[in-house]
Amino acid sequence: MELNLDLPTDPMERIKEIYEVLWGARTVFSGDSPAALRFAAVTAVTCPGEPEEVAAGIRDKAEEIKQGVSWFANLRSPLRFIISALLLLHDDEVTEFLAEVERVGKLFREKKLRRGAIYETIAVLLFRIGRDLKPVDEELVVRFKSVYEAMKKYHWWLTGPDDFPACALLALQPESPREIGETVERIYQALCAQKFRRCNPLQTAANMLYLARLEPKEAATRFGLLAAEMRKGGIRVHAYDYDKLAALSFLNHPPGRIVEKILALHAETKELRPKPPAHLCLSLATSIAFLELVQRDQDLEIISDARALVNMQQVIQAQQACAAAAASSAAASSAAASSS
Repeated sequence: MELNLDLPTDPMERIKEIYEVLWGARTVFSGDSPAALRFAAVTAVTCPGEPEEVAAGIRDKAEEIKQGVSWFANLRSPLRFIISALLLLHDDEVTEFLAEVERVGKLFREKKLRRGAIYETIAVLLFRIGRDLKPVDEELVVRFKSVYEAMKKYHWWLTGPDDFPACALLALQPESPREIGETVERIYQALCAQKFRRCNPLQTAANMLYLARLEPKEAATRFGLLAAEMRKGGIRVHAYDYDKLAALSFLNHPPGRIVEKILALHAETKELRPKPPAHLCLSLATSIAFLELVQRDQDLEIISDARALVNMQQVIQAQQACAAAAASSAAASSAAASSS
């Protein structure tokens, strides 16, 4: 399926325009999260159409999701706006997507896979995106489980439902689950050799870097150089930033040039209203920097093939959606604890 992508020459400006329409359409009791709406705007930046048209499409799908799930479903959270943007980008229908989530969930239970909550939902979405919206069959679920088990072979204490989105993306690759598991582990160990902390976010980064099709040492070197440049630029690199570094490692640009762009955009994101928290400013800046630089070669000439952009957007938005869900869940738990 060919996507009718509208690649903006100024992604930041278009994101602002879409976000402002989304934010302006909120109601008193809607509970819309500015963070979710911003990431929805980032996700939808390549959707064709005027900002008003794109924002309306996101809100329409978000409302359809809200009406189509139970009161306590994870998709009733502001996360639904990010999912809606992805559905809009890939011309997917809410009713078909929700039906597939339910159907594939039953296949997961038949294959004795753990319940994955929002991570399972994102995995189904990535299956649909990666297979041109074709139904997920039993063979793919078996392959998905094999990839998951290959990951657990090396890190049983780290691997869990939060790895489902990565497993979905890896299951769509042509190599065998064993080969995928072995290569991801080589990347993970190469990252550890760069003195990055052994943790779940580092495993996520290794999963993402597999898709870059780089030798493990080269992938880890790019990752390390980007982290070093960020520190030089005054940006502290935390474990929860590892997925951002992994995404940026796909760019065939000097690390200094990438971080220079991030720093410029980081300053711009601080001027957004309402002002995002510090960690979200960095997330937005890295996402937008990726969008700008992925379209250009080393000499900053425009690259016509947008396939890399499409593939990486799926990875980035999946990770952001899961992070948004985790943050929403943590906030809800905190609120419940304080009221008890």
